[in-house]
Amino acid sequence: MDAQILSERLSTDLGERKTTVLTCSCSIEYWGRSRSVIGCGDRIILFKPDSTVIVHSPRGFKPVNWMSSPTDTSADLEDGRTVVFSQRTVKPYEEMKITVDKVIEYTSLPGLRDEEKIDVTHTERDMRDYLEKHPREVHPDFRLKTVEHHITPGFIDLYGKIGDRYVVVELKAVKAGLPAVLQLKRYRDWLREKLRQPIHAILMAPGIAKNPHTLLKKEGMEFKKFNVHKLEIKKEKNTLEKWMN
Repeated sequence: MDAQILSERLSTDLGERKTTVLTCSCSIEYWGRSRSVIGCGDRIILFKPDSTVIVHSPRGFKPVNWMSSPTDTSADLEDGRTVVFSQRTVKPYEEMKITVDKVIEYTSLPGLRDEEKIDVTHTERDMRDYLEKHPREVHPDFRLKTVEHHITPGFIDLYGKIGDRYVVVELKAVKAGLPAVLQLKRYRDWLREKLRQPIHAILMAPGIAKNPHTLLKKEGMEFKKFNVHKLEIKKEKNTLEKWMN
């Protein structure tokens, strides 16, 4: 596809708000929060119907540059090459210039729609809400006092007692690492100093890495495995019960 045809086709597709993917060799100039220049390389440029423009390189998941909606984006012919200009129409004002040297692939798709919103599940909040209703899964004798208990170092997910000893519970919805152990230790140490008594600390997660687990045990804290899939089972059961009633 030569530059003249590309400029005309891209102008038409941008005007019709089509989802367009241009794979090409190009260079990029940007003005706005900073000034940047990227030399010629193979890149994938995505033009969205809401006027967002995203430029990806063949590697990595982060874009090398982008212009978030709303933008005024156009394609013109300049010195025999297609040049794409994109400007944000609200603050912060930004500009991007893409100079296309070679077209590798061009695709435009009309009428793409997605009205759905992301339903995020299996989060720490889901765990907290579940354990608030089922505190015995923390420990058979665990008595919950508060959730999101605020202390100076942060918020304790679950705060309660086992017998006469205060308990802090830190929740992680993914495999726990060193930051989770250190966070729990900060909470435990702060409360121990404040209350002048031993504090039992429990980290609940689907799993824990080897070295953090070693540190956890060395500090006298406990790890308890939590199966996050039971959250989904519980939600499905509630949905079915509501439907049947």
